[in-house]
Amino acid sequence: MTQRVVVIGATGHIGRPLCRELIRAGNLVTVFSRSPDRAQHVVPGAASYVTWSPAALSEECTGHLEWADAVVYLAGGPLFDGRRRSREDVAAESRARAGALGQLVTALGGLGRGPGTLIAASSVGYYGYAGSCEERVDEAHPAGRDWWGQDSAAIEHAAMGAQALGVRTIVLRTGYVLTPDSLASQVAQFRGWVGTGRCWTPWIHLDDTVGIIVFALQQPSLDGPVNLTAPEPVRAREFARALGQAVSRRAWLAAPTPLARMGLGVITDILVRGKHIVPDRVSGLGYQFRFPVLDTALRDLVGQPDSPAAGVR
Repeated sequence: MTQRVVVIGATGHIGRPLCRELIRAGNLVTVFSRSPDRAQHVVPGAASYVTWSPAALSEECTGHLEWADAVVYLAGGPLFDGRRRSREDVAAESRARAGALGQLVTALGGLGRGPGTLIAASSVGYYGYAGSCEERVDEAHPAGRDWWGQDSAAIEHAAMGAQALGVRTIVLRTGYVLTPDSLASQVAQFRGWVGTGRCWTPWIHLDDTVGIIVFALQQPSLDGPVNLTAPEPVRAREFARALGQAVSRRAWLAAPTPLARMGLGVITDILVRGKHIVPDRVSGLGYQFRFPVLDTALRDLVGQPDSPAAGVR
């Protein structure tokens, strides 16, 4: 079924292939962007390109929202860009996302006719990084009690305000999205794993990231949280060994956690304390993963061209 979809964050590492797939399938895509001219170059073929600001929605934006069947909100900077090393840096980014989502939900509440679906990016950081990493974590798991969990929970709370307006709302708890560039960045620094390597890496191939979002748009019974991760997470040590094998390098060095923290700051928690997160919601509805196994995903991506690096919170 053809849908009219507004995509916010269309020029990012998920937004670009998502828009390509939506357009390829015959959907009418409207891109909200800080720079519509750049967006038109990066994401060709959309029906419209509209100037967007996270601080305030223009009348043109609200007009397109009234026309839309769905909104996909992917805007926000990646954590692994070298700029967000402290808790304050991460919290500032989260406040910006929550504020922009709150503003969007407020705008939806003022429409005569609005979109029936809102899909918004969150992260597996919702589950926190404190405590044991051995427990199997599905979407029913509560938010982490550490600051990471509360940080992501604030973003989700802002998005879920749309439910009170009768809008089907999905929050994507996104893991480590594997793209050619995210892997290239990792390979450039590759030595092995950080810390003990015993905790988990909740990864997902970019194709399945896009596939699940498209699947969610087509599943009227799906709402609430969705783990955007592959069905077979691996321990950090296993991930490093698989990546080393894919690029013909040996994972030979475990970086001590304190040393990694000196270079990466609080982001080190993501690498050292990942949890065993599984995508029960979409698996239960019959989504078929193209890349359920890490080795196959890595072989598909290594050496391909891409653009901005991906990360996970």
